[in-house]
Amino acid sequence: MRHVACDICGNGTVPLNNTVKVDGKIYCGNCFESHFADQKLLEGRSVEKEIDPTVCSSCGTDFGEIELPKIATYPVCRTCEVEIKNKTFPTWVKAFLVGILLIVVFSSIWNWKYYRAYNDIQQSFELFQKGNIVEASSRMNVASNAVPEVEDLRVLAAYFNGVALLSADKSDEAMAEFQKCQGKLPEDYPLENLMIQARIGSSFDRGDYNGFLVAAKENLALDTTQAVSLTSVASAYACLYAKSGEEANKKQASDYLWRAKQIDSTSKEMSQYYNMVEYRLNTRNIIRREEFIKQFPNGWTKN
Repeated sequence: MRHVACDICGNGTVPLNNTVKVDGKIYCGNCFESHFADQKLLEGRSVEKEIDPTVCSSCGTDFGEIELPKIATYPVCRTCEVEIKNKTFPTWVKAFLVGILLIVVFSSIWNWKYYRAYNDIQQSFELFQKGNIVEASSRMNVASNAVPEVEDLRVLAAYFNGVALLSADKSDEAMAEFQKCQGKLPEDYPLENLMIQARIGSSFDRGDYNGFLVAAKENLALDTTQAVSLTSVASAYACLYAKSGEEANKKQASDYLWRAKQIDSTSKEMSQYYNMVEYRLNTRNIIRREEFIKQFPNGWTKN
């Protein structure tokens, strides 16, 4: 674990993860809270949340001076990295692949459809790992259609379809696919989270901003450490403010946005999300993300 000195109180043994850098000065947690109790005091300042590269962001294990590999911007130890990957492709899926292979190899009569399905599943996983979700879903459907008698594979195809549809902002269609998977997937599949994400998108599309807020808060309750989850709640409050003009909603949106920025104030993706919420709060105009990016390719700036 790395330690740094607080530029305010002089404490020289503050864990790096417990600090925030404001305008280049390092604040320990106590000094930050005492100096910036009012979030307005941070307006116009550069705020950076420090992340210790020697402490696993997943399990919290301290690796001394050894810097860990990262997933996105977060350091993750090898054990947690393997666990994360196994959650993406759980044991039961891998066992199914082995089963398909055994059927192919040891079948008394060579059955081409199982061999083809096996190849399609492998291709689907490879595409999914590379981020090509749409094509991965397509290949999984080909595999499922080749062996329609295998119920587990139909469920897996529905799951992949849902993820692909959700990534394309087709929330209602994604929800229909996820509902086919309920009660049929192991617990390590993030089905609940994905269904909440679908509800968030569906509520926004219908203009049901109260429903948007409820779903966003449910998503935040699953993990309060993610900046994107906090910003989703801020976005919902911003929509409510844009429609009603109620200052209470604006304040809530600003508060959640501030909390999100304490976690991630530097990544391009989150900065763009913050900017869109700030645009909504200042103009009371609600537009989709793709339209926002189209109108403001270099970001929106308050006049």
